[in-house]
Amino acid sequence: MVSFVLLWLRAAGLVGQALALGGAAFALVVLARAREPHVPHRLRSTLAIAAAGAALAAAAQAGILATLARAFADDAGWPIGALLGSTVGLAGVARLVIALAVAGAALALRRAPSARGGWVLLVAGALLAASGALVGHATGREDFGWLLGVGALHQAAAGVWVGGLVCAAALTVRHDAQAGIGWLRPFSGLAAVAAGAIALTGIALALEYVATPRVAIGTSYGAMVLAKITLFLALLAMGALNHLALRSQRASAPADAIVVRRRLEVEAGLALVTVFLAASIASAPPGVDAGVARASPEEVRHVFTPRWPRLDTPTPAELVATSGLGDPDAPRSAAEIAWSEFGHNVSGLFIVAMGVLATLERTGRARWARHWPLLLIALAGFIAWSLDPEGWQTGVVGFWEQMRSPEVLQHRIVLVLTSAFAIAEWRVRSGRRPDSVLRYLFPVAAIASGVFLISHSHEVSNAKSAFLMEVTHLPLGLVSLVAGWARWLELRLPPADGVGPGHVWGPAFCLFGLILTFYREA
Repeated sequence: MVSFVLLWLRAAGLVGQALALGGAAFALVVLARAREPHVPHRLRSTLAIAAAGAALAAAAQAGILATLARAFADDAGWPIGALLGSTVGLAGVARLVIALAVAGAALALRRAPSARGGWVLLVAGALLAASGALVGHATGREDFGWLLGVGALHQAAAGVWVGGLVCAAALTVRHDAQAGIGWLRPFSGLAAVAAGAIALTGIALALEYVATPRVAIGTSYGAMVLAKITLFLALLAMGALNHLALRSQRASAPADAIVVRRRLEVEAGLALVTVFLAASIASAPPGVDAGVARASPEEVRHVFTPRWPRLDTPTPAELVATSGLGDPDAPRSAAEIAWSEFGHNVSGLFIVAMGVLATLERTGRARWARHWPLLLIALAGFIAWSLDPEGWQTGVVGFWEQMRSPEVLQHRIVLVLTSAFAIAEWRVRSGRRPDSVLRYLFPVAAIASGVFLISHSHEVSNAKSAFLMEVTHLPLGLVSLVAGWARWLELRLPPADGVGPGHVWGPAFCLFGLILTFYREA
């Protein structure tokens, strides 16, 4: 559970520092050049975002220190002194102090704007982002000096881009829908510079921590880096579309402005998802250090080779007799693997059926297919039965003891999301609440599921076995994100512009289901 809590606290800290630095840069570079009556209001909103981000970073860092102290506590109490005297503790305290200073500077500047105060905020925000490198992998390497510098620049550039995107999306959502978005043009150039810095520093870090294609496809660290590159390319594509729209003569037209606004929402959302993935990468050991735990290309290819789905499963009694259920240090038995593959494969068949029905509904010729969300209720019931058999199915591990496992907790969260999505989407599709806010539960649940999948981990002592279990989660997470954001655009765009995204999420469901149907672990 400690690793799970630290992962999400680290992700919250990265989001917070991005909002702090990105908000400061957005205020100085974008709003300072705008010549519109709404600028003072936008400036106050941006500085409020920066202050909230810094406060989030401070709270997350305090949580990390408290979690570490609690994890190493013994009968003598919490080892506060030893923790604060370590490199991790000193770096954490420094980040906490800087984050509080940034929050204070942002609030002060919000009350009394000044050019000097803006630059102070920007420098402090850059220090907060750069200090993130002090608690990364660089401090454990022999040549840590240049790695600290590259890592600091990488995090600062990411903060400018991600935080700026969130500010841009937030301000355009709150702004008058009939107004143009030409005032965002300066951010387009700032984002381009930040993206270039991210790419260059990312390549340098990948050469150090991944080094070879075999490491990239054979370790959790490398596979997550590949997923991060995929998200980065998607962000570049979205950014390029918005850049062209902002540079066109029609940027002030309300019809074109609304499309850019909606794409900004997706771009900001994807950027935040990428930050969560970055936190997951920071929690994994560098791929070059995997050694014998690295999977071979043949083993990875074997996992992704389609085969007939497993439709039979061991009985609970056979599981108990032939495996070490509930013991993460015990090697996984053939019965455990068979049970897991059966659960994934059957779930995949459910989702393929939902994708087919959803696609049929889009044709307008199969109105009855609108009830496809009801299959999700059946799927939720099946998942509740098949997941984590060491629990109520066999009684090997008690309910509350089982819930202390991060893996089980993530499974239960996804189960709740699935159930909520099923009920809400069926009510929307059946015509009971077609314009209700409940219609947004589908994309939110799909996006949240995607985040959980790309950051999901298993409590297995054998690192290679864990990787071969997790490697399919990354494409599943990416496909889930595609489905969620496509549905989001369909709902948020004007009907004529939402047709294209609306045709995407149904086939994405089918692809998600097919990956699960052919899922295998060994």
